[in-house]
Amino acid sequence: MVDSFRTTVGAGEIAKAPKEAHNISADSSVEVWVVKLAMWRLVRRVLVPLVVALLVECLASAGVSAAAGTITEYSLPKNSSTTTTTTCNSSGHHCTKTTSTSAWCSCPATITTGPDGKLWFTETGGALGYGAVGTISTTGAIIEYKLSTYNSIPVGITAGPAGSMTLWFTEQNANRVGQITTGGSITEYPLPISGSQPRGIALGSDGNLWFTESRYSGVMTGYIGRISAAGAINEYQIPVANSRPFLITSGPDGNLWFTDEGTQSVGKISTTTGAVTEYALANGSGPHGITTGPDGNLWVTEAYASNVDQVTPLGSITVYAAPGGPAGITTGPDNNLWFTEATNTSGVGAMTVGGTVVASYSLGTTQSKDPQGITSGPDGRLWFTEEFGGTNGAIGAITTS
Repeated sequence: MVDSFRTTVGAGEIAKAPKEAHNISADSSVEVWVVKLAMWRLVRRVLVPLVVALLVECLASAGVSAAAGTITEYSLPKNSSTTTTTTCNSSGHHCTKTTSTSAWCSCPATITTGPDGKLWFTETGGALGYGAVGTISTTGAIIEYKLSTYNSIPVGITAGPAGSMTLWFTEQNANRVGQITTGGSITEYPLPISGSQPRGIALGSDGNLWFTESRYSGVMTGYIGRISAAGAINEYQIPVANSRPFLITSGPDGNLWFTDEGTQSVGKISTTTGAVTEYALANGSGPHGITTGPDGNLWVTEAYASNVDQVTPLGSITVYAAPGGPAGITTGPDNNLWFTEATNTSGVGAMTVGGTVVASYSLGTTQSKDPQGITSGPDGRLWFTEEFGGTNGAIGAITTS
């Protein structure tokens, strides 16, 4: 904009000055003074605003840098109900009123950026225990949408196919996959087999939604499910005993990659053939979150072993120590891997693709907030869920640079 301004405004002035100067007598000091004044006005009009703009930009950059690691927390709304019971004696007299209050933890789980520029998250105990899908603007305005079945326990959430203005989520106990529009309209799709326990969900490279089924009760092996935008469902068995897949993401190779709590592994499934391959992690590691990193590899958190793993698309694994029992993980705008610290502390940490921990920011020492999901927001901050933050759960945001 500065260059454009200099061309359109300055050119007229500069082109005019030689014409006026051409008629000036060499010994006419007055006219020379007039020309100098005009030139000074030109300089003031063009250069001074440019210098001011550059100073403002430099000061703003310095302010953002100084604010790295600034955390803002937004408590979720009240999640309780009050019931008043009136009891009278047999004659209908001497009545007493008893008031009782029931409260639920909203317990936000995972979070993603929606197509409307807001952050969307699941609440496993939201809406008085029914479960809810919530949305928060970058200024902190929260709206919650109640699900239809009590104790549905929504877990995973992801944005739908491009242009659809939808998000998709799982309902672990209600045995459904749901779709919600950015306007709050909800459609739910029941899974074919009871007790499938869908949890993580991600948009695949094929335009379908892929989700994990832990099937912990009854069937001692997990499945990966696929649902089209129209609601058609296919399921693929993981060919390993005691599999219990958890979170899932789209990989750089076009496959879907997932963590498996049951087999202590990280796995992948082909979107074309449904073939599943798993790569073993250390026993007792507790694989949890998974994301594609800026280096073209998968990055996995080990909540129990307190590690972050780099996994190549060919399955080669490098383990890096990380603080705080990392849970959720995502790539930040600074091209570092950012993760929530849930098991041992309450915090948010950052690691380079070389495995160096460069930051660990505490959420305070007075409360175990159990941060879980994390995602990059449209405002340049990272947004994360706090399962036990505030009174009923909270959403946090942190600056990265």
